[in-house]
Amino acid sequence: MNLTCTTESLLKRTSSRCPVCHASVPAEVWKVSDGKGARVFLRRTCPEHGAAEACIASDARFYWLAQGDPQNQCCGGSCKAAEGDGVGTLGRNAAAGESNQVSGISHQSSVASCQSRASAPSSLITDHSASPALNAAVEKTSACEQLSTCLALIEIVNSCNLACPTCYADSPTGALDAVPLADVQRRIQGVIDRKGRIEILQLSGGEPTLHPQFFELLGWLHAHPGIDYVLLNTNGVRIANDDSFLDSLGKTFRAGKFQLYLQFDGVQEAAQRALRGGDLRELRKRAIERCGTLGIPITLAMTVTPENLPHLWDTVEFGLQFPHVRGVSFQPMFGSGRVPGSSSLVFGSAATSQHQAISNQSPVASHQSPRLNTADVILALVAQSATRLRYEDFTPLPCGDPNCATIGYLLKIGGQTRSISDFVDFRQVQDFLRDKVRYTPEDLARCGCESEPLGELLHDLETGLKGGSAAAQFKIQNSEPSAARQPRTEVGQSKIGSAAFRLFIKPFMDAWTWDEDRIDRCCTHVIRPDGKLDSFCRYYASGGQQGFRA
Repeated sequence: MNLTCTTESLLKRTSSRCPVCHASVPAEVWKVSDGKGARVFLRRTCPEHGAAEACIASDARFYWLAQGDPQNQCCGGSCKAAEGDGVGTLGRNAAAGESNQVSGISHQSSVASCQSRASAPSSLITDHSASPALNAAVEKTSACEQLSTCLALIEIVNSCNLACPTCYADSPTGALDAVPLADVQRRIQGVIDRKGRIEILQLSGGEPTLHPQFFELLGWLHAHPGIDYVLLNTNGVRIANDDSFLDSLGKTFRAGKFQLYLQFDGVQEAAQRALRGGDLRELRKRAIERCGTLGIPITLAMTVTPENLPHLWDTVEFGLQFPHVRGVSFQPMFGSGRVPGSSSLVFGSAATSQHQAISNQSPVASHQSPRLNTADVILALVAQSATRLRYEDFTPLPCGDPNCATIGYLLKIGGQTRSISDFVDFRQVQDFLRDKVRYTPEDLARCGCESEPLGELLHDLETGLKGGSAAAQFKIQNSEPSAARQPRTEVGQSKIGSAAFRLFIKPFMDAWTWDEDRIDRCCTHVIRPDGKLDSFCRYYASGGQQGFRA
């Protein structure tokens, strides 16, 4: 018999949710190595519904070990990658030989097993009696008021002009259901009064362009001194088809203060109808081209599924054709709203035969269907790019939890697409990860995007500002495209800023992938109907607008 030995290491303890009843349950995060690589699993046991697990990183090089609650800590040291010997900046946060370099998780509990006998999830013995997730959300939202808010989303319309089968907000079609303008303004002003300002305000829904006073609201937002930037979530239908709306948008938006977040599911046919109920590729292309005539910047927001995963680089190449398309946001599909079977899916591409024995033992874990995580997206992008993209081109964002958002850049220079790692070594500016195993309220209230060197560098990349302390402290270097790196010379900060094409990966959570440590550090918030802030993941995992009304 040819047996493949596996090693399992306990990375940390946390709190998760039962994927059936959504009750809060103790959970553990494990790294599983099988000789070919290492993956990361989240395991939990509900007293009523049994054991369940989800793969939260199909490659451990792209999972960052960071605890929110000190009681969840299993190993000492700093925030670090779960797989210390990986390639690229996400696989390590310091150069070899430094004190926080990881060459294996030496302080963790380890257990050896063989592939012929899959290990069942850890036995989590508890007398826990939890309330439903919605009640828990109401009790915990006050914590969001103390955290830094990098982005605040507000739903201004509850209905939509599309009936997407996978709508995470479960927005109905039919009669227009718009939030009164005065109520929208009151809720936004309340956050500004409590927080001082809103860095990025994201208008969402439903379809926000359906609001009858949309342009009055946009004008108010641009004139407000407490709002830095406005993002507009949209499916692009009105922009593509309504000349009057497009004309008003061109007259109202302010350059440097506004951007579209355009729903875009790729240039391929695969997954179009499953995601949207129809093929909207031509409509989206028309919306992009019409915005180009007015100079309206766009980020393409792509819901990633197993069907369109092989086409991620096609989407990047499509976006690179348009000067006003600033990047792509890749969002692995998560279970919320109308996502089919969202309450009974195991997320993560590593739901394989190795764990089939678990499925046969547990009624919860038996509903397994491979889903995607950040590692899947990075691996697919790098492989599909044919060496034009590297692992070194990505870094966790220096705010919130390092597993909540990953960002990378390509550079458009001289008619060519260049790798950001030709110019910037992100490892030089990732010091914020070293001392952030346990975050204090003071750390969280001071967003890393504003206070850390990496955040300043990313800001310069986004805006193209000249000079600045980031440019002075860290060499922004140039190299000629070659198999071997050539001697580098410094280039202007503004040159890189104007050429940057953003690749953003945002893995939202549902009950299957729930890690309360990430919620403890969340900086992506929703302004609820009652005006309070809540974590995006918690709000939509609890039913969103529909759940709040209930």
